[in-house]
Parts: sequence; C-alpha cells; structure tokens
Amino acid sequence: MGTPILGGCLCKKIRYKTLVKPKWISIFYCRMCQRAYGNTSATFVAFDTGNLEFTKGSPKYYQSSVIAKRGFCPHCGSPIIFNYQSLDAVFVGALDEPEIWKPNGCHLGIESKIPWDIIHDNLSQYRTEDDTDFIIVSRLAKQEIKKK
Repeated sequence: MGTPILGGCLCKKIRYKTLVKPKWISIFYCRMCQRAYGNTSATFVAFDTGNLEFTKGSPKYYQSSVIAKRGFCPHCGSPIIFNYQSLDAVFVGALDEPEIWKPNGCHLGIESKIPWDIIHDNLSQYRTEDDTDFIIVSRLAKQEIKKK
C-alpha cells in the first residue's frame, strides 16, 4: 500500500500513521469496550503489532485486563489504541478519513449489544465466548498471574 493511513486524537497532540492495509475492521460490543469508550460499540481498525508509528506524541496506557491495554491521549482523553495479543487497533473515528474504512470483519461481543443498537449489515456476529483466540489467551494470562 503506498498511501499512508493517518489519524490522531482530538487535540492533535498525538498523531500516527501506517503504510499497511488493515488486517480487519470490526465492531465490538463487549461491556468493557462500552465502558471504556462511553458508547454502545467500538469500531476497531486492526494492524499487526509494529505497523503503526506514532509521529507526534505518545499515548498513555491503561492495562484494562490481563490480556489487553488501552492507550489514550493524556491531554484530551481521546481513546487512541487498543493493544491485544499481536494486534494494534485504532478507532475508525480517529482516522483522518474514516469514511474510507468500512467494517469488513465481524461483530464481536454481541451478548452485550444494546438492543436498540441495530446491526444493518451481513457481517458475522459472535459472542465473546465464541472467540477461541480470546479464550485461550485469557486463560493463559490468568494462569501466569496466579504463578506470580
């Protein structure tokens, strides 16, 4: 991909770019995402870790679970990045051109979907417990914590 994907926070103190196409773009409804982002869902644009470069500023991170951390702007509070396993996911709304990046992955965490938040597409829908990668990584992380 030749054209960079650019984005950043509300106050413009954090900027990022990547030169690779997203791995997937999916919508998450889990209760933790709802609380973290103050919305009914969060649309993530995911890249393999190491493909996203911060060109201005750096996010502050909050370890939200044993398997993930969430980065935000320490100045304006904008959610910037979600690090999970080997993925760096940014929010479609924080991209400079969000209209270009239509979801192509799935709807995940639908067990927590707010009933009036209607899904208007044919993407697959999964409960969090159906995500085998999530379950395996979560169990392994919890085991590591118990060992310490």
